[in-house]
Amino acid sequence: MIKSINPATLELIGEVEETPVDKLEEIYKKAREAQKKWAKISISERAQKIIKVNEVISTQFDEISLLISNEVGKPPAEAFVSEVYGVADSTFYYYNNVADILGGEKEVSLGFYESLDKHSIIMRKPIGVVCVIGPYNYPFTIPFQQIVQSLLAGNSVVFKPSSETVLVGQKIQEIFEKIDIPKDLVQTVFGSGSKLGNPLIDFADKVIFTGSTATGKRIMQRGANTLTEVSLELGGKSAMVVFPDANIERAILAARWGVFTNAGQVCASVKRLYLHEEIYDYFLERLVILTKELKQDIPTKPNVDVGAMINKEQLDWVHKAVQEGIDEGAKILIGGKRNPNLKGYFYEPTIIEANDNKMKIVQEEIFGPVLVVLKFDDTENVINMVNDNQYGLTSSVWTNNIDFGKKVAEEIDTGSVMVNEVVYTFALAATPWGGTKNSGIGRSHGKLGFYDVTRPLHINIDKYKEPDLWWMPYDEDYDEIIENFKNIASSLVVKNPK
Repeated sequence: MIKSINPATLELIGEVEETPVDKLEEIYKKAREAQKKWAKISISERAQKIIKVNEVISTQFDEISLLISNEVGKPPAEAFVSEVYGVADSTFYYYNNVADILGGEKEVSLGFYESLDKHSIIMRKPIGVVCVIGPYNYPFTIPFQQIVQSLLAGNSVVFKPSSETVLVGQKIQEIFEKIDIPKDLVQTVFGSGSKLGNPLIDFADKVIFTGSTATGKRIMQRGANTLTEVSLELGGKSAMVVFPDANIERAILAARWGVFTNAGQVCASVKRLYLHEEIYDYFLERLVILTKELKQDIPTKPNVDVGAMINKEQLDWVHKAVQEGIDEGAKILIGGKRNPNLKGYFYEPTIIEANDNKMKIVQEEIFGPVLVVLKFDDTENVINMVNDNQYGLTSSVWTNNIDFGKKVAEEIDTGSVMVNEVVYTFALAATPWGGTKNSGIGRSHGKLGFYDVTRPLHINIDKYKEPDLWWMPYDEDYDEIIENFKNIASSLVVKNPK
């Protein structure tokens, strides 16, 4: 059995049975049978069935939020806004837009070949069985959105939640079992990646993984054996760049939320704060004062802002990273240790002042409530510092000059750049989500998310009545055809490109 422990109270809250490895082949077999039936249903019919999950969820808002809180350690209100609401909102968007994105056929212009009565269309077809491997930090909204997009596109899903959040994974399975879809279209398996990982990848047609960069790379290596497609949303070291003309008071509040939401266990959370030298002292002083006002406690208590981390291993890893930063010469402005007043896995909200962009504490991801702050003096300098990092998930630029902010954003090498906002763009179902460099490959959400779980099918239609000009025999008559083709090719030269 896999036990679920509340990271804030260290109490056992439930357990689920581990899935035997030798059952996976049969699970995938059932998934393929269900997918064949599901793919024959029209997109509009699939959408009408899947949207029913919102009806199921709407009767359990508080129950689901509390379950997430108990299993992850975040406040229930935060769990509702960032996870439960996000699922309902994204599912509604996909329901309304999937037919426009994936439905029908798209005509492709063939130029010269159309004179020979040839035409091409592009359609999107389901990939087959999609394996969704979920994370512990957002165990409801991240896999749920990936499952919904996969299903609407005509796929079946085998879902493995994190072993830290098996009860949320179980809840997701229960929700899909309450709507009218083929049996075995969504199946949830439980167990560690070390045991289930390889067969999950080997039997799948597509793997969508959210988690650490190291694990993502191993999944990609394994997928190469069977040429299994993978999409990876991995680590991050998101930068927040604040220029002197920004709305400073709003930026300070944004930084506080962007760092400490979900106890900093967010791939897109603000992990590097670059402050212009003109505002550096004031901004940092105010941010430390406001951070001291945050209430950290068992998240189900009233008015709690910052909850617990997921487990002792992660807590110890964060503390070790902070201590290494101190050894490098970084200065702790607040926090820097486990909360001594709470028995759960609580790490104090921490702000560290760094003196060099090359420091390990600046370069490596610290998946916890830890912010590293640096000073900059000019635009080119800060862009170089932001880009000098192995990760590229999100970043933000803060300025009242929007045109300037957009120009800076264009120079930053991340999947998303926000101007005067932080973190929240994962909630935007219409926009692509994913990163560059060691933050992963592929995109979820929006049109690109649907494209990620489908494959293009090109159908070429020929109504030409005569033999094609380029067919054999290559005789004397063919010489004249070649000359005609040369004339056509010559007409394609662009002498004065605009």
